[in-house]
Amino acid sequence: MDLKIVGLMLLLFCCQACTPQSQADSSQRTVVRQTTTTQMQTTENIELIYQPARMVTESPLALDIQAPAGWQLQSARLLGISMEMPVLPLFFTKTNATAVTSTRWQTQFLLGACADEQMTWRLELVFKDETGAVQRLSDEFQVHRR
Repeated sequence: MDLKIVGLMLLLFCCQACTPQSQADSSQRTVVRQTTTTQMQTTENIELIYQPARMVTESPLALDIQAPAGWQLQSARLLGISMEMPVLPLFFTKTNATAVTSTRWQTQFLLGACADEQMTWRLELVFKDETGAVQRLSDEFQVHRR
């Protein structure tokens, strides 16, 4: 094999190995959950937007929640599913929604590392809808050790 071809192949392999993480690694992950209000028998969507899409321990993590207008976030907490961890409360700031039909909350948080390479967490949310009825929502997600 020609030495120039071998050198070119090595250069290409090195460039590929040194390429920074793709944009997809730093993007967001969106989850849409549906709840049914008991009094009006309507289905409402709640959007959870996690950033980054691949969450890593000991790094800033962000969560945005977009819920129907008139809904109030009563409480939010994280529970460790795959490991022994205390319940972690989350505190959100209500922000201006981009649409009249929704309400938006935002938070940032950190999760510490443990012995597990991948940890499963459950987000538990409690809302009051526009009728005053309590709406519960949960979502499980993975956080990877750095």
